[in-house]
Amino acid sequence: MAGSTDVRRFLRGSVDWDRLEGVTRELLRRCDQPELRVAFLDADNWLSTPCVVNDRWLVKVVTEQNSLLHAVLTTGRNIGAFSSGREGFFEYVADPVEMAERELEATRWMREIGVNVPEPLEAFEYEGLGVLVVEYLPEFRTLNELDAAEVERYAPDLFESLALVHGDLRAENGLVARERLYLVDATSVRDDEDAVGHARARTTSRARSGRSNR
Repeated sequence: MAGSTDVRRFLRGSVDWDRLEGVTRELLRRCDQPELRVAFLDADNWLSTPCVVNDRWLVKVVTEQNSLLHAVLTTGRNIGAFSSGREGFFEYVADPVEMAERELEATRWMREIGVNVPEPLEAFEYEGLGVLVVEYLPEFRTLNELDAAEVERYAPDLFESLALVHGDLRAENGLVARERLYLVDATSVRDDEDAVGHARARTTSRARSGRSNR
């Protein structure tokens, strides 16, 4: 088990503490807050270093090694798609900043069409690092922590969202919080007008019935 953890740490890379402090100072300036409380998450995240700021924001710090690993994974996934006769879905990102900006854009788009996602706030560059800031969900359970009845309850929303927006769904990318299913870590979304129209119609219908975003 320790060996597996070491491999993950090697592939993900690490961010020097001085640079992380610089990121928090930049956040302090941008957020206009008197102080910042930062807690780093011990998460199995290969593509960023995540932390929570003031119990309000989830901040992902993306390094060059993270973006390189993303490029390798993207190539492998698209090869798999091509080999099964489908068009490649995952898009290449050039650097850490573009990677953070891509996830911000994808999250905004998902929110626009009515998919539950954490509120996207901003993405910016700091000394070559990509920094993404989104809403933090303080209390949640991942899909693999739900019992059978709960899975059945959230399954319709999950599959409707899956058909539209998320190309990298794993159990840890589906979070249940506030009695809603949220999708997170979406860097790829489908450009499908029919699917978008269906999602927007579904959102409108739910709003009219008083069940919007539930």
